[in-house]
Amino acid sequence: MTHVKGMPLLGAVCVLLSSLATPALAQDEPPAQDPPRIVLLAPPAPSRPAALMPLYIGGIGLQAYDGYSTLRGVRQGNPETNPLVGSLADRPPAFCTVKAVTTGLSILLTEQLWRDNHRKQAIVWMIVADGLMAAVAARNASLIHSAR
Repeated sequence: MTHVKGMPLLGAVCVLLSSLATPALAQDEPPAQDPPRIVLLAPPAPSRPAALMPLYIGGIGLQAYDGYSTLRGVRQGNPETNPLVGSLADRPPAFCTVKAVTTGLSILLTEQLWRDNHRKQAIVWMIVADGLMAAVAARNASLIHSAR
């Protein structure tokens, strides 16, 4: 075995360092804190009233029925009485696109009213919009039924 110069010095340094490093004793630990407390909070208020989602779904259904019944009525020879979409009734893809956009805008307007804390106005807006669409859908159904 060969002896390396300086090795006894290295051994001495290791012994010195290991003697200085003493294990932490239990008494050196900080005192235990109180155990964590469980705090029960009230559940957050619902972000939307229960009526808003059915109003959205109803509006979508009424718009879809209006689109279907309008196109069917025009095929049966009934004129489109809404001047805003009268020329579109002969082009179903364009007509359906307009129906989808107006439905989406109605919902977006309601959401904006809700976020701006005009909550009553948001609900009233959807009730009025759905009511108008229900009247239009009923009229379309009547016209289709009478054309038979």
